[in-house]
Amino acid sequence: MSKAGKQPKHINIKKVTVDCGMGGYWIHDQAAVQAGAAPDGFFFDAPTSSPDFPSVRSPSRAYLISIEIDDSQFAYGDCVTVANAGYAGRPLPLKDGDAESIQAALAGVLVGRSFQGFTDAAQALDQLDLPARLELPVKYGASQALLNAAALTKRSTLAEVLRHEFSLPRPGTVPGFAGSCGGAWEANVDKAIMRGVAMFPQSAIQTPAECERLPSYAAWITRRIDKWGADGYKPDLHFDFHSSLGRMYGNDEERVLQYLAQVCEQAKGYTVYFEDPMLSHGPEEARDRMRSLYEKIEDRLPAARLIADEWANGPGSAAAFAAAQAAHAIQIKMPDNGSLLSSIDAIQACRRHDVLAYLGGSCNETDISARASVHVALAFGAWRMFTKPGMGFDEGLMIMANEISRTLSRS
Repeated sequence: MSKAGKQPKHINIKKVTVDCGMGGYWIHDQAAVQAGAAPDGFFFDAPTSSPDFPSVRSPSRAYLISIEIDDSQFAYGDCVTVANAGYAGRPLPLKDGDAESIQAALAGVLVGRSFQGFTDAAQALDQLDLPARLELPVKYGASQALLNAAALTKRSTLAEVLRHEFSLPRPGTVPGFAGSCGGAWEANVDKAIMRGVAMFPQSAIQTPAECERLPSYAAWITRRIDKWGADGYKPDLHFDFHSSLGRMYGNDEERVLQYLAQVCEQAKGYTVYFEDPMLSHGPEEARDRMRSLYEKIEDRLPAARLIADEWANGPGSAAAFAAAQAAHAIQIKMPDNGSLLSSIDAIQACRRHDVLAYLGGSCNETDISARASVHVALAFGAWRMFTKPGMGFDEGLMIMANEISRTLSRS
């Protein structure tokens, strides 16, 4: 655990309540999608890969945590999973019916206790007695609520609490946004260009047809930037393969590199970040494959960069990838890391090993968790922030950009 500095005023917890809610998008059975599940409108007319998924695409669930502190103020945090739940070691989708047991578990470690500050309170979550499938989502939501409680107690922003507890300077720069353009490949790209977003489109490239389309799509994006972008606007391009190239080419590095070179050529000099091109079945294999590809990209493709996500998340996993120098950047998927303290550790590990810290998450998060992520990114100097929740682009960008403005105006 990261070493914290001086602690703020005590947090005294009176009550914890857990309610049922919705995540900001949908849950996907990624294995079924990659196996060829056919879309039927917004539905998929195909069986799921396991009983953990009620359908290939299903409504997302969230558990909404409210913490009442001793002056009768309420702090909030939301428990969620990522949209592609249950894949590459990620937590499974949340289910109905767990609110009561989550509330009892949280009350047992928090209610009636006094904590020195956020770090002290968040560390108490290690005492939770919950099924393994709930541990990370609940720690994620509960740590958000505890950070909010610390800010209410101290009458400060969440970012100020973190800077105080971890002895951090005021942020010198603001992390850039990584705009997720979702399935609206054209319309949302134009929106990203209009807004001057630092990196986009983060399109999910999961099928052979999408892989075949990508080079021409990259060329189209650069034409749109050249036509409509402001003077000097030079965003990074970002494409997320979800291991589809490794699956399509049998993890043949030479064929993967030839494909990536084709995309870079079509991108006309823009820097292109490729996320998870290779297929792996565990964290060690993923680090080895990504490290090998990384070395060849460094030697042969100067415009290309690698982002690790699959198998690079979970407490301690990002640090292992960063230490292995297995990618240029790591998308730190916050729900997969559980407590905010684990995401903080991941950012710090990236900085120690000179790897770019991309503070991500999922379109499936909520307004509450998106705002909390802004404060973590500001306090610890993340390189990029994933726009969330949802896939509409506008709404998530608005929530996060406005939270930055409010926070910086109080600093």
